[in-house]
Amino acid sequence: MSNPQDSDRDRPFVLIAEADAAMRMALDHLFSVILRRRARATGDPGEARSLLEQGLRPQVLIAGRSGTPVEALALIRAAAALDMAPLIFALDWGDQPEAGVRAFLAGADDVVHAPVPLKEFALRLRARLGSRICGLADCEADLGADWDAEADIVRRAGLTEAEAQVVNVLLSSSGEIVTRDELSRVIDRRPWSYGDRKFDVHVGKIRKKLNAAFGARVSVRTVRSSGYVLTLGAAAFAQGH
Repeated sequence: MSNPQDSDRDRPFVLIAEADAAMRMALDHLFSVILRRRARATGDPGEARSLLEQGLRPQVLIAGRSGTPVEALALIRAAAALDMAPLIFALDWGDQPEAGVRAFLAGADDVVHAPVPLKEFALRLRARLGSRICGLADCEADLGADWDAEADIVRRAGLTEAEAQVVNVLLSSSGEIVTRDELSRVIDRRPWSYGDRKFDVHVGKIRKKLNAAFGARVSVRTVRSSGYVLTLGAAAFAQGH
């Protein structure tokens, strides 16, 4: 079954306009790492609107907190007026009276209270678009995992998208050894080639970043003949929010 993005590799599946950096980065992680859908994220709704005016056509638009409510509503109106209008989600942070009402009147398809749990947002997306299009059908995402904790680790450690993909697989294995071949089959969709040190390099960088951000609370080690193990301490999220 083909990926809905294969016809246009440069077209993002989702355009995220959210001024809150933590929420923006979490949503970016949800799409680009967990759901494996191309994302474009900005903290400026004006920039997002300009991208639409320049011809960008995402399948999904997320309009969140902005400098003023007028900016977010203008983005929603602009997106809703397009010939190829995206599915529009507005994030309601609860700091403006009737923000949800105004978002719906501007053209939003759904209004979600923020900060929204990533798993809930993914399931809302599935209800609107179906599992295959939103990415849940073929991404092998663990619905029992704590996606918000994972996104928090990635944000606080400053991991790249490639490093975040590795951490995503390691976390889903609940402390068990993950082989290089398993990583390659999930991330690259192909068997691992003997001698390929790509994952060793990623894990080395991940280890340094996790140690700097969390110390011993979150760690990853290499089992030389087998693969890698990520250990998550109970106190990993006690600080730094």
